[in-house]
Amino acid sequence: MEELIEIVEGRVRLLVYNPDRFKRSDGVYEPAWAPVFYNPQMTISRDYSVLNLATLNLSGAVVVDALAGSGIRALRYCTEVVGVESCLANDLDTRAYNLIRRNVELNKLSEKVKAFNEDANVLLYRLKLLGERLDFIDIDPYGSPSPFTRSATWAVARGGYVGLTATDLAALSGSKPWAGSRRYWASLAVTDVPRVVALRVLLGYAARVAAELDRYVEPLSYLLGRHFVRIMYRVRKGASAADAMLARDVGYLRYCEHCGFRDYVGEFESPTCPNCGGRVRHIGPLWIGSTVYGEIVAKARELLLRDYTYLQTREELLRVLELQVAEAEIHPQVPYDVVHLSSWLKVSTPKVSRVVDCLRSLGYGSVRYYGVPTAICTNAPYRDVVNCIKSPR
Repeated sequence: MEELIEIVEGRVRLLVYNPDRFKRSDGVYEPAWAPVFYNPQMTISRDYSVLNLATLNLSGAVVVDALAGSGIRALRYCTEVVGVESCLANDLDTRAYNLIRRNVELNKLSEKVKAFNEDANVLLYRLKLLGERLDFIDIDPYGSPSPFTRSATWAVARGGYVGLTATDLAALSGSKPWAGSRRYWASLAVTDVPRVVALRVLLGYAARVAAELDRYVEPLSYLLGRHFVRIMYRVRKGASAADAMLARDVGYLRYCEHCGFRDYVGEFESPTCPNCGGRVRHIGPLWIGSTVYGEIVAKARELLLRDYTYLQTREELLRVLELQVAEAEIHPQVPYDVVHLSSWLKVSTPKVSRVVDCLRSLGYGSVRYYGVPTAICTNAPYRDVVNCIKSPR
């Protein structure tokens, strides 16, 4: 059996360790067992990242893939995104570094992609001290991105962009609240919308790290997967603007475990639920502002239909973007799980689409969460969400 095989992803060819050598007894490939990490199930994340970077109208941009593994992200950015001039592909593992070099040669990109074999934080701080302009920094670890968020925020150019991927959803979502508290400085609990909480906790953490450095963030897009959350945001400089961001966009999800009431608040309020009188939890700090920028997701959809029809996950991405275009119009974006709320209310679960239509008929914004089939986000107050679940029109 061959040690390395060649595959194609996007517009690049890639040498990866043969997945047939790293399968569990049930035949499922375990990418973490391979000497150099490559996960084919994350193709949608890489497709989405390429597409989002293409929306930014970059010119002469320098991109850093700080935890590159096989080098696939750097290779794809330099091949598929107009305006990307050069890419730095870094990995601390020597085997990964050597594989990156081979993949660079395979794709004849030696003039555009440079391989590094350093600790990611050390590399980013060193590049910052050298005055290198880094327009986009991609942090895509196996696990939590928190150890690298500060260096990425500090090193990225003013007005540049950062992409963070997290696969530690148990910590981010509240399933393992102490782990989440350690990594993201947040008070967490189990809810009926764990992946949405994970998204907002990660964004809130990125925002607070930026504020420590007198910077602020502007979320552009996100992707929710079964085992990961991916965010992309712009980093700008300004202490006063950072203060305004914290006051406006960072707060708590006030959540009642007894009746399902929830809303966003800027600070701790009464521990008593305004609906049932039970005890509410204040989950956060987390991001309570918009998670998508309408112009970016609309342009991404346009590019997908025009220039990126070759993407392997095109059909799934199209569904994602169509929902996110609608989501961008909703403020605030309060999440509910229709199945769980129906259970709390002791009523039969209606179709999610009927609940969405009911809320829209009342004049509210409402849309399904693409990554959570039974969940919606809406700006409707709790009482109207309840009414639409009890009697959808």
